[in-house]
Order: sequence, then structure tokens, then C-alpha cells
Amino acid sequence: MSKIVKAFAIDEATRALLVDQPMVDVQLSDAVSNLVNQGSMTDDEGVFFQRQLEYIQATSYDVLYPELKGRELFALNTEGGEGIETITYRSYDKRGETKIIAGKATDLPRGDISGKEYSISVRTLGNAFGYSRQEIASAKVTGMPLEARKAEATRRSYEEKVNQIIFFGSPDNNLHGFFDGPAGAPALTCTRTSVAASAANAANFGWADKTPDEIIADLTTAITKMYSDTKMLFRPDKIIMSVTSKKILENTPRSLQSDVSILNWFLANNSFINSASQIIDVNEVAGIYPVRSSLATAFDPSGQSNEGFTVVASGEDNMRVREPFPYMHLPVQLKGLEFEINCYGRFAGVEMIRPAAVQHWMGIA
Repeated sequence: MSKIVKAFAIDEATRALLVDQPMVDVQLSDAVSNLVNQGSMTDDEGVFFQRQLEYIQATSYDVLYPELKGRELFALNTEGGEGIETITYRSYDKRGETKIIAGKATDLPRGDISGKEYSISVRTLGNAFGYSRQEIASAKVTGMPLEARKAEATRRSYEEKVNQIIFFGSPDNNLHGFFDGPAGAPALTCTRTSVAASAANAANFGWADKTPDEIIADLTTAITKMYSDTKMLFRPDKIIMSVTSKKILENTPRSLQSDVSILNWFLANNSFINSASQIIDVNEVAGIYPVRSSLATAFDPSGQSNEGFTVVASGEDNMRVREPFPYMHLPVQLKGLEFEINCYGRFAGVEMIRPAAVQHWMGIA
């Protein structure tokens, strides 16, 4: 049961106690109240610790991890709640045919949407951090805040795991990713194509051996193929590639006589990708693509394979990340001489609703 105690107010900006002002009522949380009632800490220590936890929690949630691109690339859906164990969704394909028929025909060909149903598991991701009694006592005496980096490290660890699942899933746990997943996952059905060979040497496919014209042709062919293959249903709006591949586009001139890069020329001369921000360099895709001669093999999360790029028509209707219960800190617990804060979230990977909105291109390095 929560408890109300007297304590000095605190300056939210500096975290300093306002000892020259009247004391205020502070309501301790149930968890901290239990620790106080058990004699694990005094009222003053309880107030100090609760304030520190509130500050630490806010700090750990505010920390940004820009190099983890999974959450940036895809729409996020948090429906479902903590208690669900599975999520069922359909992966769709449009089919239809129209024929010349007799005036009294009764067996007209039908247009329809075909879909296969998939059930993906919702898994718990968890970790913890803690502070010893001595750390809390020392922080209170010196007026220094408790070390927030412990909480930041646990949040970072959680986000790294989420990021890995977004890209590659976890087949053993029935979690679907963007590039991989359990047998039969929609991500495994996305189109895979090799780029064309260099005109100068039929054995060369990599961008390092190609002319600017040939690199531009690879990109133009890729975005045109998605639009054409899907009968203009999907307009590509993103190209995902490694940092190295994007730097080739940025730093290679269009020609020896030009001061325009391959990237700038391409952006100015196609109907779909018009901003450099739509060509997204992602650390996680460096070296993951299958070699050109073995397109059907799995993507390599270790990055020891080959370079490629992926064309995407994004949007929540095509693909989305499912996180039914976002990461949270649980109430503090006393374990031995340490106060431990367990943290967890519920995560379900990626729903690949329309695999035709993704096309992979292999062999550029």
C-alpha cells in the first residue's frame, strides 16, 4: 500500500533539493512503501530512491539510438496488450481475370484477393539492472544522482534485440523478420534478382567494376521492375543498402566531365525516389545478401556474404512491426543487498502483409 511522507521539494532542472522551502507531501509507490515498511530503507531513503528511479526511467527512455534503423524503417503497431500469445495476420495477393463472355453466361471469371493466414508468436524480452544499498547510501550522502547508465545499458540491450528481430526474425521462436523467418514466412517469398553484368566484362557485377551508367541502370531497373511486376500497384519509395554502397553513389561522379554525383543524377531523373533520405544506408544490411550464383540461400546476419540492395514500397498496409506491450520497468525488488529493477516488453517481429512490396537485388559487390 502506498505511503505519504514529508520531504523537501526538488528542482526538476538541477535535481537539487530546495532546503530553503517548506517540505511537501510525497506519495511513495507501493513497491517503495513495502521496502520502507520492511525496514529495508528509511522514509528519507525511500523518497530519494523513488525520485532517482523516476529520473533514471525518464532518462533511459529519452536516450536515442540512431544507428539502430529497424524502428525507423517500418510502421509500428502496438495493439494487443501484454497478455496475448499469438498474432494472426493474412499475407495477400490480388488475382483476377476478365474474359469475353456470352450474353447469358453464368460462370463469369472472378476477381478476388487471395491470402494465406500466418500465426506469429509473441515473445517476452527481458533484462534487469540494480543498485546496492551502499550505492544508494553514498548517493544520498553526497547528493549525487544514482548512475543512470545501468538503466540506459538495459534499454540499449533491449533495443538491439528488437532491432535484430526486426531484420532477421527468430525462426526458432516463430518470429518473422524483414529478411528472414521460420519456414514458409512471407519474407522468404519476396522476389530476388541479380543485377546485370558489366558490359566490359560479363564476369563483373559489382558496382566497383561498373560505369556510372551501369550503376544508374541497376537502380532504374530495380524500381521500374517493382512498379511493372505489380501492375502499378506498388510505387517504390525506399531503397535500403549498406553504408558503403550509398557512399559509392554519393562520391562517384556521373562522368569524368560532370560535377554531379551518381546519386544526385539518379534522384533528379526517376519517378519514384527523389530524395537522398529515401535511399537509406543501414549498418545491418552490410554483407548480408546471398551471392549472385545462389540467390535462394538465406541472408547472412553475420555480414560475411555479399552486397545488395532492397527496393520497398513501405506503409503499414504492406508491412509493420508488432510490439503488443512496449518495454517497461517493473517495481523495484530487494534481492540480498541489492535493489533490482526488472524490465521487459512483449514483441512479435514483423508482419509481412504484402511480400510483393519488397524486392531484393543481389551481387553489387
